Amino acid sequence: MAGQPRGAGPLWALGGAALGVCLTGVAGQLVEPSTAPPKPKPPPLTKETVVFWDMRLWHVVGIFSLFVLSIIITLCCVFNCRVPRTRKEIEARYLQRKAAKMYTDKLETVPPLNELTEIPGETGQSEAGKDSVDTVAIKVEEDEKNEAKKKKGEK
Repeated sequence: MAGQPRGAGPLWALGGAALGVCLTGVAGQLVEPSTAPPKPKPPPLTKETVVFWDMRLWHVVGIFSLFVLSIIITLCCVFNCRVPRTRKEIEARYLQRKAAKMYTDKLETVPPLNELTEIPGETGQSEAGKDSVDTVAIKVEEDEKNEAKKKKGEK
């Protein structure tokens, strides 16, 4: 006892008790190995695997692909997506639009049918003051001028 310092005995006892409490807690956390066989692996996913509602994987993929394709086609039709064209097609489309514009411009100059032909049974009560026939463009311009005069009159 001469080699041990004074009061060291109870300190060792306290350390040993603390170590025993810790080892008891750790031993409670250990998992005992089970004797049950390991869980079987799920079967591999193939195209013939039934996914849901008795449909195979390739059925689901096909239906989903058709759904996505129909959405793309619908959006392209609604928003009129441009498809790349050749220079020849672009020039032909330009000439077609130009011809359509010339046709509509000439069509505006044609007077209404009732002014070109005589209506049977009509007495000669035509407007004597009107020598020229108004086109749609002239009528629109006159309406705009009348609206502008009304706005100036209101102010």
